[in-house]
Amino acid sequence: MPDAPLARAAARMLPVVLVSLSLSGALTPGAAQEWRDFRTARQLGDLEALKIELMYAGGRLDVSPSDTQLLYDVRLRYDAERSLPRREWRRVGRTGHFQLATASSSEDRRDADDAMRSGKLELELEDLPRDADAAGRLDLSLNSSVPTDLRLGIGAGRARLDLGGAHLTALEIITGAGDVDVGFARENRAAMELLSIKSGATAFMAENLGNARFRRLEFYGFVGDVVLDFSGSWRSSAEAEIRMGLGELLMRVPAHIGVRVRRSGLASLNAANFEKVGDYWLSPNWETARVRLEITLVAGLGSVIVEHG
Repeated sequence: MPDAPLARAAARMLPVVLVSLSLSGALTPGAAQEWRDFRTARQLGDLEALKIELMYAGGRLDVSPSDTQLLYDVRLRYDAERSLPRREWRRVGRTGHFQLATASSSEDRRDADDAMRSGKLELELEDLPRDADAAGRLDLSLNSSVPTDLRLGIGAGRARLDLGGAHLTALEIITGAGDVDVGFARENRAAMELLSIKSGATAFMAENLGNARFRRLEFYGFVGDVVLDFSGSWRSSAEAEIRMGLGELLMRVPAHIGVRVRRSGLASLNAANFEKVGDYWLSPNWETARVRLEITLVAGLGSVIVEHG
């Protein structure tokens, strides 16, 4: 919360921070739950870029872009008996840095506090707090006009990321257990140097990845069923490194995209009409396509299907 009156803040031309925290949660009958509502938002001001790090222990997570004048808007419904939100904001030049973590144990809370003091959350699979029984939810709205570097750590639960029309310069998603859907129904407003995804024991689906405008995709899946749909308005060629442990992987690639796959591992590969040349599997239009997707595939056990058309 700002420590100066709004009038003084306005005189300094600083953005107004909008924060509300309801402390009067209602106890759910017959259960040790104390539901509370938390909101934090910030006006756009003169910031030119944004970096967000979010670690969510469990529940329902929804992320989407917005055309409002808010830089970001977070609404959280949480059980105060199980978890507690932590947030941190700082500004470096005209770049804003926002961190939010929900933790379900005192140890997780100490870890989150230490990470925020150091200025960076540790978003690794083994570090994710997990609360598989959580029934809360978190909604994150991003300003679609501000270039944003977004890092999400999702412990457990259900996540829906509707990122079409966002302005993402980088995106990192790390998820522990649950169901995750990522979609780019419209073009990303910026070229994305790296799209990085680490998936634990999840059912993971990404749609219209061609609209993400990534130059490089890194996908690491440990256990689960994965769908990577590369439909969309491709502007330039890209490369992908995909590593799968155990499970099924389906890749859908539009017919006009040339595809070259280099595979290693024990998983079977089904790529109809592809030609094997040395260590590579080539789509029929690899040599003639204007836009190409080059895939390095390392798959342990399971099956991989490439649908091209």
